[in-house]
Amino acid sequence: MFKKILIPLDGTENAEQIGGWAVGLAQSIGADVALLAVIDPEEIEFPESTPYAANPTPGRAAAQDRPGFETPAMGSSGMATVAMGPSMGHGEPVRHAAGYGTQMVEQAAEYARRYLAREAERVDVSGVKVTTHVQIGSPAAVIVEQAQKLGADIIAISTHRGSALARGILGSVTDRVLHSATVPVLTVHPQGLASFRGNAGAPNAIIVALDGSERAEEAVPVALEIAEACGSEVVFLQSVRFPYYGVGGPGVEYYGGDYGIAEQRREALDSLSKFVKLATEKGVKARAHAAVGSPAARIIEEAENTEGAMIVMTTRGASGIRRWVLGSVTDKVVRSSGRPVLVLRSK
Repeated sequence: MFKKILIPLDGTENAEQIGGWAVGLAQSIGADVALLAVIDPEEIEFPESTPYAANPTPGRAAAQDRPGFETPAMGSSGMATVAMGPSMGHGEPVRHAAGYGTQMVEQAAEYARRYLAREAERVDVSGVKVTTHVQIGSPAAVIVEQAQKLGADIIAISTHRGSALARGILGSVTDRVLHSATVPVLTVHPQGLASFRGNAGAPNAIIVALDGSERAEEAVPVALEIAEACGSEVVFLQSVRFPYYGVGGPGVEYYGGDYGIAEQRREALDSLSKFVKLATEKGVKARAHAAVGSPAARIIEEAENTEGAMIVMTTRGASGIRRWVLGSVTDKVVRSSGRPVLVLRSK
């Protein structure tokens, strides 16, 4: 089902760590890899020395072989970008530098090619077929466009949160890709990879988030295929909410009760049993779990308590040029879970 994974890289350690994990997943499922760097002209910052200076700023040339650490530089927008400013150094405004700006973009693109070439050498060692691609433009738009052009089946991208204190915050590029891509998007946070010890990108367990709808069930065959390839256990998870009851009179009060919870859990487990049976028939270890409480919270909790877990879930989408509309549960899980989340666009 998945034959090619598109991995955007921006020269940062986090992106390379995620890229390495995604390559491990590609190796496990027999997929090829396409490495992509995007140069954003709107983010280019001219060096301190002007284009008319006889000598460049000392030390700058020595760093030119490492995009992400030189000028032009890989920015923090989530993709390979070049930081852009209003002047060329010493507070002097840019004058008649249009041609120089073009040279800067071309120079940044060349740096990116060298960078991807080095990363591709590391991928080759793993035996995964790899191609490299450098494009110029708006990062999110280019990523989505290249996924279609290259025939990628998955886009693997960092959630790009700055720190553990910024939970729930996605990088703008990742957010835009999630809402506009026409292929599945695998969001990964570097901290969530610590539990993948010794198995590269092969998940130990795949948590399939279900809610009883046909839309959610579209995730089942995808999860089973990955599980077969990786030897993973599959957990079919459905959440049961607490019922709420009202007390009549002025100022109506509502409270949660456990009346009917046991019956709801039995119904959920009965519904999930058919998927467990399907997985067993395919030789995949599987179990069903009916959790009580908020769906997003229970999905995140199950993933956090399972070493090497990956979450697979669907979101409703619109055809044509309309944007995805992420379901509230999917959105919360992607933004708050530290585990990899594979988001599938519902048919």
